[in-house]
Amino acid sequence: MLKLTLAGLAGLCLAACASQPIDHHLLRLHAERDCQVRAAVAPAYAVDSTGVGLRNVAFDRCMRAADVAKAR
Repeated sequence: MLKLTLAGLAGLCLAACASQPIDHHLLRLHAERDCQVRAAVAPAYAVDSTGVGLRNVAFDRCMRAADVAKAR
């Protein structure tokens, strides 16, 4: 019984290693979608020299935290 269990676990480990890796483009799309939602829920605005800021920086901060650089 123990040999059968170990063989089954070894088969599962091999099957997990043989799966396809996550596409980096798809990973970036998921990060962008998540950051857009976070920016809409908790906005943070940059303040310029006039004291008023209209650019939401929460999205940029979230993308940096996700290690995905996004140039705006």
